[in-house]
Amino acid sequence: VERGRETIPVVITERNWFNENLLYLWFSVPSLVAVLALLVTVVVTSLSVARERELGTFEQLLVSPLTPFEILIGKTVPAVVIGMGEGAIIALAAVFVFGIPFTGSIGLLALALFAFVMSIVGAGLFISSIAKTQQQAMLGAFVFLVPVVALSGYASPIDNMPHWLRIVNEVNPLKHFLITTKGLFLKDMPASEVWANSWPLLLIGLVTLVVSGWFFARRLE
Repeated sequence: VERGRETIPVVITERNWFNENLLYLWFSVPSLVAVLALLVTVVVTSLSVARERELGTFEQLLVSPLTPFEILIGKTVPAVVIGMGEGAIIALAAVFVFGIPFTGSIGLLALALFAFVMSIVGAGLFISSIAKTQQQAMLGAFVFLVPVVALSGYASPIDNMPHWLRIVNEVNPLKHFLITTKGLFLKDMPASEVWANSWPLLLIGLVTLVVSGWFFARRLE
């Protein structure tokens, strides 16, 4: 009571940015663009070389006039096309089927998706280069997918993770691309922030492709 009058209670109203109604679909469906592209790309690339070894056609590559680099390119291009196509289909379904608003740039999303797919192709080819059978390749893909998805921020917030785990998580390609997809869908993310989350993907792709190419060349010798 102040000067004989009752004070008016203060009411604080919270407002959520970018997803005011906290619709779960607005969070999960854009993330599926990355998760499903990851799943398809890893499976396709991890089985590419292992399947040829198991079927006995790998020896034909040994006697072909192709260089290891040319064979690696031949294994990479189909996986990139499939991964890009999968991501594009899910993105279109998110907008036209689920009604998720897309506020960013389509071109930036395509470039970020390409960088993400290239990083995953490198990891998949590395698994395929060390696996001798399709079963080993599938197990390797599963071992790769579980921690990548679990630590990406899709199921649990990254801020709740220990500090050391957040540092290790910087090499997780899905973590970087999830930030980009949700940012482009809901926040109209500028090109500078897209690049900040895309250059680690290009670096991861470069390292994994070089390592997988080295393993692949050794197997061809």
